[in-house]
Amino acid sequence: MTSLRRTYSDLPDWTFEIDEVSAGVYRVKGADDAGRSVEATGTDPDVLLDDCKRSAARIRGGGR
Repeated sequence: MTSLRRTYSDLPDWTFEIDEVSAGVYRVKGADDAGRSVEATGTDPDVLLDDCKRSAARIRGGGR
């Protein structure tokens, strides 16, 4: 199983972790310094990461 941790300049308070939880199945979790979090599970880690980043941006922007 693999595990990666990523940060992005456009979401400075957020950290995202990408884990392969089973063969070909990934879980992406994101959390910010305030304790808010997002999570997605599926087979394409890039799509999951994009989804989590969009959700984090909405949370960070107050739901816009």
